[in-house]
Amino acid sequence: MSDVENAYQQIASFLNNETEKTLLICGIADEEKHRALLKALNDRGRSKGLIFLIHTTKDGMDSFFRWSGLYKVKVPKKYGESMQLSNLTIYFDNLSTKSSSNKYDNYAFDFMIVWPMQSVTKNPEEIQMLHEMAVRQKTKKIIYLTIKEPWYSPDPLKPYVDQIVTLDCENDNPKEYQRIMAAYEKDHIRQEQRNRFY
Repeated sequence: MSDVENAYQQIASFLNNETEKTLLICGIADEEKHRALLKALNDRGRSKGLIFLIHTTKDGMDSFFRWSGLYKVKVPKKYGESMQLSNLTIYFDNLSTKSSSNKYDNYAFDFMIVWPMQSVTKNPEEIQMLHEMAVRQKTKKIIYLTIKEPWYSPDPLKPYVDQIVTLDCENDNPKEYQRIMAAYEKDHIRQEQRNRFY
């Protein structure tokens, strides 16, 4: 079984689990993470969900699907309008973790995706705020979807979720994995050199 197939099965298992509410999807395989999640949600049948864009603009609606490798999807013109993607009815909104957001506390979506997560991974107060928001939600499933690893570690989020799915391309695509890790190491060295001058 490939890493992608394994991750898909874990996501599907989480979606069918009545007791688990929160999921963190992490790992170095960004397009595959998005696709596995959307496929698992779609395979459940008709459902409605909210994609909460953290600290981003309306371009984030297009960006979400570009990270999924879906380039011809028509996104809404503004937040709050619905769009259809196969079995899924999707709404977008912008989430600021700078202040408490209780806008959707009384909505019972089938799922909520919080994306992209890298902007909060180094801020304990914002992670705590997201955790408190998830506890309040009537939405059945809340999914934290990460990108740009290993530059941004999802580890600070791990204590706050019921399940973690890690999807790396190390086994499925070792050349891509090595390319990403080499780029990270190069960037890390460059950052260290820059910090010596300040």
